[in-house]
Amino acid sequence: MISRNVYPQTRPGKWSIGLLLAVFLLLIVATVSTQSAQPFNTGTLFDNTWAAAASMTAFAAAIGAFFVGLYTTLRNQERAASVFFTVLLGGLVVLFVLFQLFA
Repeated sequence: MISRNVYPQTRPGKWSIGLLLAVFLLLIVATVSTQSAQPFNTGTLFDNTWAAAASMTAFAAAIGAFFVGLYTTLRNQERAASVFFTVLLGGLVVLFVLFQLFA
């Protein structure tokens, strides 16, 4: 039986879940567009414009999901497990970006 605490009850909580789903969909689009460009022998991600745009948008959506999830957890006292999962995954993406910038 699914508890009431799995799904978010507030609008920002639902937005954070939607942004996390958008991250996964954009990463699938980036992967498919990279695989379809295989005969053209692209060396880096930025050689394929569609894959680069989808990947950068996925990073932006993950960072947005983190901040929206953190906001709704702290401000609206959202206690849904899915929002905590969103904050966890978004936080990992934020740490990855920070380590890439400052390492």
